[in-house]
Amino acid sequence: MVSASGSAFTMADIANKITRGARLSIAEQHLAISNSANLHARSFGPMPGDVRLPNIPLPENVKGVLARFAL
Repeated sequence: MVSASGSAFTMADIANKITRGARLSIAEQHLAISNSANLHARSFGPMPGDVRLPNIPLPENVKGVLARFAL
């Protein structure tokens, strides 16, 4: 993410800013909240979008039924 001054800031920069007692900008707050939610979500395991199913070949009888409906 790029700050208003044009320099990129990281979570370490945000953590240092909080430690110094400085206020966070709206963009920094959103970045911190988003990263926190991401870390919290990982503790629940893979989400539905992360699950990849292998390609399962269709049995011949299913292919035959599909071929009849394709006509």
